[in-house]
Amino acid sequence: MIYVFHGSDSFSRSEALKKLKAELDTDGMLSANTNRLDARQATPRDVFAACDTLSMFGGGRLVIVEGALGQAGGRGGGSKQSRRKQAEAADERSPWWALVDYAARIPEQTVLVLEDGESIDRNLLKAIEPFATVRPTSLPAQKEVAGWVQSRARTIGLRLEGRASSLLAELVGNDTWMLASELDKLAAYASGRPVGEQDVRMLVTDVREREGYLLADAVADGKAAAATRLVHDLLDKGKPPAVLLLTIENRYRRIAIAREMLDRGDSGRNIAAELRIQSPYALERLLDQVSRYPLPRVSWALDRIAQADYDVKQGMIDSEELTLELLVHELAAPASSSQAA
Repeated sequence: MIYVFHGSDSFSRSEALKKLKAELDTDGMLSANTNRLDARQATPRDVFAACDTLSMFGGGRLVIVEGALGQAGGRGGGSKQSRRKQAEAADERSPWWALVDYAARIPEQTVLVLEDGESIDRNLLKAIEPFATVRPTSLPAQKEVAGWVQSRARTIGLRLEGRASSLLAELVGNDTWMLASELDKLAAYASGRPVGEQDVRMLVTDVREREGYLLADAVADGKAAAATRLVHDLLDKGKPPAVLLLTIENRYRRIAIAREMLDRGDSGRNIAAELRIQSPYALERLLDQVSRYPLPRVSWALDRIAQADYDVKQGMIDSEELTLELLVHELAAPASSSQAA
């Protein structure tokens, strides 16, 4: 049996996997018969060998592969391609397309889970679907977050009163890992009693206090309009340009470290340990940004940030605010050929 958990909501993917493990672990031996592989380091042959291995004591076997559909490359579609282009695309297919042939002969005792983010090969997913249970996950839109909070609260046995769910949604946004963490914290604090708006105000940190990080996110994500709006808002609120510049610089330094580690073949877990990232959501966001930055482009961005800092300190540009605004616009713009070279 094959399961595919994919999409932008890594918390929901984690919960789906946890639920599946509970269903499969009928004899308490599943942990001894579980293999977890990273597609950046493993090969399809490694996965098939793990699936074909006999389980200990005759129980079921669970093999979890992270990132296979993402490693496979293309984004799907292509129904209007010419036959020649389709043949060329087939020749360039990732080795992970071997999953399609293997799906029909996976041992009955084995459950294979393919866990992926949002950027995957849709054609490969479509080819695997006849053999698999596919469960897509998406981060809730902001207007849906309060409903998500209520649903999660019911799951953990927490009662929310009044505007508690709406306020939590307003303060945290759609980071489902953080929402779940804050709900757990509220549940521990309330000790069985209902949680009201005052409890949320007292215990939950306002995400708006991290607006500098949101600016760095928008810049690294290439969201020029959002980045421009954020930098104007933050400067209007009196945020020091030097602090915002340092926040952006720190983001690109983390991207550079992660890029170098990925190019060396390091795993996401090693990157999290190196950068002291505890939240799976934060790690996934970073890796998503890193995927858009080849090392030459990261180096160009860091050079450009250093030049902007130098220009201000040497008096070459009078306005720190203008320097920051120009830098944000340049970094968030689509990459030029010279940057990516």
